[in-house]
Amino acid sequence: MRLDFLPPDTLARIAWALADVHGPRAIDVAERTIHDLEESGEPIVADAWRSLRSVLEDVLAGRMGRDRVTVH
Repeated sequence: MRLDFLPPDTLARIAWALADVHGPRAIDVAERTIHDLEESGEPIVADAWRSLRSVLEDVLAGRMGRDRVTVH
C-alpha cells in the first residue's frame, strides 16, 4: 500500500479506521507492518507507514479529532 501520496485527511481516516478496529493495539499493527516492509526491501513504503503511525499516535492520544485534520 502506497501512503506517501495520500493527503493528510486521508491518512487521518486510515488512522481512525485502524484505531476503531484495533484500539491501542493499532500501533502494534503499524509497527509490524513497518518491520515487514523493511524486511521485504520496501523502505519507501515503510516510511509511509511511519507517517501513518505518527498520525495514529495523535489519534490515540486524543490530539486529533475525526472531523477536522490540522497539519502543523
